[in-house]
Amino acid sequence: MGGVKNVVIAHCYGCDPSSHWFNWLKKELEKDGVKVFIPDFGQEEVPIFDKWAGILKGVIDDLKPSETILVGHSLGAALIPRVLSEFDGEAFFGTFLVAAPFTDLEWPTLRPFFKKCVVKKSASAKTGLVKIFASDNDPYVPLDHAYKYQNILGGEVVVENGKDHLGGDKYERLKEEIRKAGV
Repeated sequence: MGGVKNVVIAHCYGCDPSSHWFNWLKKELEKDGVKVFIPDFGQEEVPIFDKWAGILKGVIDDLKPSETILVGHSLGAALIPRVLSEFDGEAFFGTFLVAAPFTDLEWPTLRPFFKKCVVKKSASAKTGLVKIFASDNDPYVPLDHAYKYQNILGGEVVVENGKDHLGGDKYERLKEEIRKAGV
């Protein structure tokens, strides 16, 4: 096993830790001896940034950042760089954003979440490896959002062809990229 000992998965809006590929990825990485955490942000009609950020911070505060990869899907992926913007600890081993909206997508429900906190350039100093996964036909998050994150965080944009919102029961490419990173 490499330097990564922990993975934290931040789920998307309207989902929970059992949705999409989250539990599948947890089980796959645990086979490699990695501890995987999937905090539950709840199912409110309007997601509350402070609540989500507090729950995520409660998990990451107990982990050694240099041994931890943060993974987020959709709104969970939008949460991570915003939390990193305010994070005072050492840099995380890596950050993997999947189908991450950069703005509220003109959804009134998400507007308060995005108004609460912005992604600051300082977030780039709080993570090592950065991979931003996006689909060229995502019905919710336009591809240019991935490049907006890359402009601030650096790293690599991984464009998937015809993979919609990168949900589903499995996400093999994400698993392999995490393993290549240092698991």
